[in-house]
Amino acid sequence: MEICCILEVDVNGLETFLVDKKITGSFSRRLNRLFGQKSGAANGKQKVIFHDFPGGSEGFELMSRFCYNNGKVEINPYNIVLLNRVARFMEMYCDEAPGNQNLEEQMEKSLKGISYWSWSELLASLKQCQDLLPAKDSSFLVQKIVDCITERLSLPTDASSCTSSSDSSYHPRSSMDSVNSNCSHMAWRLKDLTFLEIDWLDKIVRAMVSKEHDHFAISRFLLYYQKMKSTGATVIEKRRILEGLISLLSLVDRGSSNISCKCLFELLCLGLRWNISTGHKELLESLIGSQFDQATVDHLLIQSPRGKKYAYDVYLIIRIIKAYLHKGDQSPAGQLKKVGHLIDSYIGEVAADLYVKPVTFEELVSILPEAARASHDSLYRVIDIYIEVHQQLCPQEKQRICDVLNHEKLSTAALGDLAYNANFPPKITVKALLMLQHKLKNLVPGTRENVSDKVKGKRKSNNSWC
Repeated sequence: MEICCILEVDVNGLETFLVDKKITGSFSRRLNRLFGQKSGAANGKQKVIFHDFPGGSEGFELMSRFCYNNGKVEINPYNIVLLNRVARFMEMYCDEAPGNQNLEEQMEKSLKGISYWSWSELLASLKQCQDLLPAKDSSFLVQKIVDCITERLSLPTDASSCTSSSDSSYHPRSSMDSVNSNCSHMAWRLKDLTFLEIDWLDKIVRAMVSKEHDHFAISRFLLYYQKMKSTGATVIEKRRILEGLISLLSLVDRGSSNISCKCLFELLCLGLRWNISTGHKELLESLIGSQFDQATVDHLLIQSPRGKKYAYDVYLIIRIIKAYLHKGDQSPAGQLKKVGHLIDSYIGEVAADLYVKPVTFEELVSILPEAARASHDSLYRVIDIYIEVHQQLCPQEKQRICDVLNHEKLSTAALGDLAYNANFPPKITVKALLMLQHKLKNLVPGTRENVSDKVKGKRKSNNSWC
């Protein structure tokens, strides 16, 4: 009579199992390697310790059930991922096994019916993927589940989908209201994916993008996801979530305005607070730049980094302007002029800041192309403020800043004020006076006398033209 050799298995230090070594070893190459060349102890017992057994005791019980049932086990959406992970770990893919004992073939057969799985069954299998596998896993099983999830998201569903179990556990916020009002099946099903960590969500969203799913619904869900997952999270977790969100938004929102400019600026402020990476800041700046014409001055007034004396982060705005200009000829003339007006208003807010360096101010006033401004009156006004406040400017710095002005785009009133403005270099004031005389010659007689009187009056009173 053959002596039964008992194998004592310590699973992750939490639970111990006693199994027949011959039965389990016949389905596991890993166990065969461990004990194949060793004879049992005198009492017929050997021991093995696993520190990272997939699924812990549940996973080992599933494996034992398979082994003791002669290579047969019920495979369903709730255990297929765990069974697959255990099979890999214990090397249970036996090429020599009969057809019904080959675990790999049994799982492949089960996956053929994945299109008949319910939405909740798909979610359960996806959750097991997240619990047991890294997001970078590209196995056939994972890819099959991800593909089926993304396909199901685009399929029509009946009204009952709008009263799914997610209603009791999720509370949609304003970022989802517009989508929820139409009871969009994709929006409601997307909400069920909030349990995913950002790396697994990234995998799903990229699959959706590849299948050309509705970018609007995806964008709105990503905002919803960020708000929900950031609640109660640590700063490190918030940073990781936001960085993942930015990477995904760069795929689905570039130039499409699915997310408002205001919202993008809010994300930028969060990113600065949570110290996101330089690469993700650049991605977000690029997204803002793609719809910069929709911004307001209030959006641009972002506080300077901690430890800096200047009030607003001018360097950040310069980078965003460069991102906008990177579009090149794609910007319509009307849009460019709107941005020009926006920047002049912003410069007016920072011109009086004593800590804005001359080289920074020069870059700010000269960064836009000539076509962005039909008039340079506003530009003259903000330069005048800057020079008045920064009395320590050397002649060269003052000259470089003033050279930005196009005298042909100044009104007669602005030229009259500039011609007698002692703050400006003589070269600039003389040029303004000559341009004023040229413009006055081209005016009709009555208008010319009118403007001339106003200029003389301003010179005598020495008051600002604005």
